[in-house]
Amino acid sequence: MQIRLTVLGSRGGHPAASAPAGCDVLVTAPAGTALAAVASGLAATVGGPDTPASTAGGTPRGTVVLYAGSRRLDPHRAVLGEPPLVDGAVLTLHVPAPDADALGDDGLGAPQLHVVAGPDAGGVHLLHPGSVRIGRSADADVPLDDPDVSRLHCTVTVMPDGRVAVADLGSTNGTTLDGAPVGVRAVPLAPGALLRIGESTLRLAPGGGDRLPVAPDLEGHLALPDRSDGAARASAGAGDRPAGGPGTREALPHAAPAAPGWPPAGAAHPGSGATPPHGTATHPAPAAPAPSRPGTPDAGAPDEAPRRRRGGIGAWARKWVRGEEDEEAAAEAVGAAEPAAAAPDVDDPAALLLAALGPTGRLWSRGPGHPGFLEVGLGAGSRVALRESGSLGVAGPRGRLMGVARSVVAQLAALHAPAQLEIVLLAADRVRPLQERRRDWAWLGWLPHVRPGHGQDCRLLLAYDRDQAAARGAELARRLDDGPLGSGWASAEPSAVRRTADAYEGPRTLVVVDGDPGTGALRDLTGRLASHGPAAGIHVLALAEAPAATPASPVAQTYETACAATPAFRDCAVAALLSGDVATAVRTFAVSGGRPVPPGGTAVADGVSAAWAERFARALAPLRTDVTPADQQGGHRPAASLPAAARLLDELGLARATPASLMARWAAATDQGRAVGGLADVVLGAGRRGPVGAELVHEGPHLLIEGPAGSGRTELLRSLAASLAAGSRPDHLGLLLLDGAGGDRGEGLLPCTELPHVSAHLVASDPLRMREFAQALATELGRRHELLDGVPFTEWHGRHALSDRMVSPRDPGPGEQRGDLDPQRTGTLRLRASAPRSEPAAGPSPLPRLVLLVDDFDALVAPALGSPGRPAAGSLVRILEGVAREGARLGVHLITATARPDRTEDTEPARQAALRVELDAPDRPGPGRGRLLYADGRAVPFQAGRVTGRIPRTATLRPTVVPVEWERMGDPPARRPVRELGNGPTDLALLASALDRASHLVSAIPVLFPAAP
Repeated sequence: MQIRLTVLGSRGGHPAASAPAGCDVLVTAPAGTALAAVASGLAATVGGPDTPASTAGGTPRGTVVLYAGSRRLDPHRAVLGEPPLVDGAVLTLHVPAPDADALGDDGLGAPQLHVVAGPDAGGVHLLHPGSVRIGRSADADVPLDDPDVSRLHCTVTVMPDGRVAVADLGSTNGTTLDGAPVGVRAVPLAPGALLRIGESTLRLAPGGGDRLPVAPDLEGHLALPDRSDGAARASAGAGDRPAGGPGTREALPHAAPAAPGWPPAGAAHPGSGATPPHGTATHPAPAAPAPSRPGTPDAGAPDEAPRRRRGGIGAWARKWVRGEEDEEAAAEAVGAAEPAAAAPDVDDPAALLLAALGPTGRLWSRGPGHPGFLEVGLGAGSRVALRESGSLGVAGPRGRLMGVARSVVAQLAALHAPAQLEIVLLAADRVRPLQERRRDWAWLGWLPHVRPGHGQDCRLLLAYDRDQAAARGAELARRLDDGPLGSGWASAEPSAVRRTADAYEGPRTLVVVDGDPGTGALRDLTGRLASHGPAAGIHVLALAEAPAATPASPVAQTYETACAATPAFRDCAVAALLSGDVATAVRTFAVSGGRPVPPGGTAVADGVSAAWAERFARALAPLRTDVTPADQQGGHRPAASLPAAARLLDELGLARATPASLMARWAAATDQGRAVGGLADVVLGAGRRGPVGAELVHEGPHLLIEGPAGSGRTELLRSLAASLAAGSRPDHLGLLLLDGAGGDRGEGLLPCTELPHVSAHLVASDPLRMREFAQALATELGRRHELLDGVPFTEWHGRHALSDRMVSPRDPGPGEQRGDLDPQRTGTLRLRASAPRSEPAAGPSPLPRLVLLVDDFDALVAPALGSPGRPAAGSLVRILEGVAREGARLGVHLITATARPDRTEDTEPARQAALRVELDAPDRPGPGRGRLLYADGRAVPFQAGRVTGRIPRTATLRPTVVPVEWERMGDPPARRPVRELGNGPTDLALLASALDRASHLVSAIPVLFPAAP
């Protein structure tokens, strides 16, 4: 188990010290580890190894005290991986978090003030009885980073009877309520009414709301209910408003959503973006309205009043432009159009934060069928549809630019599940120091959307240097090479790209390009991704630092500056430039031929703070959608998620594989499957409620495994061979092994040859042996066809079951009772003709079941040029297709594994496979994670059981705490060798030894291939 935590402490370990220190750490520990095992390590990360313990509250020196919010954690009862110690949690050392009580149960029913639009959107403020002052000053109870807001702008008062009123505090730019001006005399503020101050819009919302149930998996994650796309849209209860501007499309209006709920107690931490009553815990609001001087200007901004007009600096600049410039020049200058006075989007930043904190039904509610899929809002009334435009460029001064960028990325992450959208960051621009880039994007690493899901060789999809950027670029280029346009995607016509993009239905990727990526090759690649990436579901968000578009820097000049800062900006189909003297407006327009196409829409830009983004990302960090909670009726415990790793012997109930336990399994299987010619049970690994497997006779007859490189295909084939061997006697079931890629990919299925059930093992690198194997298999099929004479295998076997039971077995010899290996049997069987024993014995059934396991089937279907097995590959494929067609009635089953389903989808083994396994790309917790798909449409997730692992050393289970280096998360993960118990045998070798001894005790002669004449 691995979870990421943040530890906040005080410098030097003293609670009284100012300037708190914090550290993000990665905790690795077995499931069920108590907090006490890592408490000292967590404390050392913020105060050093010799941190003195706190003595506050009578705590003895030498004791580490940790809090999750206001809750003091018992180090011996709090368990890592269980709430509140989940991924993304924040712990404080010595003292509770300053705003820990902000989200207590007493605030769930209180009214809330949401900042739904503007330069500092996203804030959620609980209102308790009394007065709340709103303004730009840090002394305000609700501070807003909006230059058009006065230091103390207005006050909102909650009456004892629950009514809410608002009054202006003599602000410079005034206050409006649903378009009507508000004076110094208080007026009622109804729920849902829009309060406009400066460029910011606030809404009063009632407390309470709907929250989705979550189930902890006890490994640091919280499982959301499994919701279909339609159910998700219904639960969200809201859609997108009609939007204007280039790259957008109108969406059907939807009903207004129900008020979202508030998160459970203890969910906040400093800098969360969701404040306690009256805005902040460090500056509590008074019980009565603060005294003010009605009618007086804002005393905090005397230097602004003489040069401002009603409406703010932005409005003043726009009026100046309209008065001094002609119509063409006004269209060229960004400030020529007044920002759209549209209502805020339904999915405003405040609603998205509540959706993540709840979580509510709005979270991850958009799928490919949703009308707002891949749409983002830049401001009230301005939306961009990435599904249609393909790419978006945003430019402006750095501070305002990052606020808008955080808002855009957060919208996509909140509304689209990680399975539908992955996010890649390219922030390798050396113009800005590494620490600045890390500070700008540190929040992004908490999102589950940046975890690699397509086999990328990294821990997170982040690139802070040019090597990491080159690796991420190469991965994206390979996706385009493997896409519908093929390797010629770079030269494809725009019309072909458009048609291919419209037909694309797979998962999407958002590539955030922050500045110059570095080398010329990367500049060219990011530009190509912006123009051609939508054909493979890749969309680019290009960010460029440039001056705000004003009369001093018209649109054309600002656009060229942005293109010089970020080369991919010119290839974006839609561009958005922050405009106005204080860069609080955004103008969006289409781009054609590398030039902006006026006119464009103008709106007040929505931006969110870094603290808001971090709080939002931390709320999403532990959430997963791959686990469905169990039925809560009757007090059932929620189903646990899949384990990070599984041992096949444990799933088979053979933790101690002995001959006695194996013979008992064989006897039970023989009695159960006597009438159908034996059963062929396979256990793939661990599921949510126990082992996951299938029965090839009734649910097969064939099985297809699909998974990319590194997904654990070969190990799963080994596990299937071991599972089959553990369930049937060697004289009732024979295994034939075929490594389709030859010896180019390691040992392959060679370790399985120790199983007594294995009758042949072929490595597809010798044309002569390959043809011999194909001929022998064809002969066996012909022999079975002749013996069965049109009778299905199960029926024929049922007729002969009685005669088979009447054969008297011989008495085992002394050596066999001890379990000694037969010296005349080889450990590695390669196309053997026979393996006679020294003493006569009862032979195997004339028609035992055969299971043929084929690894790298795609390498046989399309062998590489120069492969030694290429000349004979066709003959093998033809006979395998014959097995797929005729095997069901002949008692022969086929299990194939492929890394390239596109190469094998038209073959008979793929068409005839009623059982399918889809393995996920290699990702944490490791390979072997996948789904078993049945013929009736059921899909059961599982973690494949491993059979080639050895007993780990105890040292590998020791909990560890290491700081997280975000700038290094884009590097390939360290591949340290697994510390196993000496050179001891693997589970597969232990099982093979027990199987061989058991087969001697029951006098079972393994199946011969080719069959003895």
